[in-house]
Amino acid sequence: HKAFYSEGTLGLSNIGRNDINGAFEGFMEVRKNEDGSPVFNVFFKASPESWYFFSYEDNRLLMYSSNEQFNTTVAKKTNSGKAKVGELVYVPATEDETLAFVNRFRRDYYGIEVPYNLSAGTAKKKSKKQDEGDGF
Repeated sequence: HKAFYSEGTLGLSNIGRNDINGAFEGFMEVRKNEDGSPVFNVFFKASPESWYFFSYEDNRLLMYSSNEQFNTTVAKKTNSGKAKVGELVYVPATEDETLAFVNRFRRDYYGIEVPYNLSAGTAKKKSKKQDEGDGF
């Protein structure tokens, strides 16, 4: 697919001045579109109730989340009707666009055909101690 893509969890150091320092279920892709322009997609999920999707292509940044306040802010602040040629345009995405990315990513890179469920629990990795069955 001539792309860089994630395998496993996505690490998140901080958001602004807030330290996060966590690993989350998610999917990240860097590739070029048919015109050779860069494309960046990322979806990360802390829990079934907390996930975010960002997609950048052709100077457009699409954003969508399980957080309705975030979606409302993006919708209110969008500059899609006011942006000048060459300016970054930020617009709200949809749940369908989010799922389209996640399902395509899983199919293309992992060979998984089963549709992704945004409200399902996150995948947890067992620690080595859990695998050894020491009772903890």
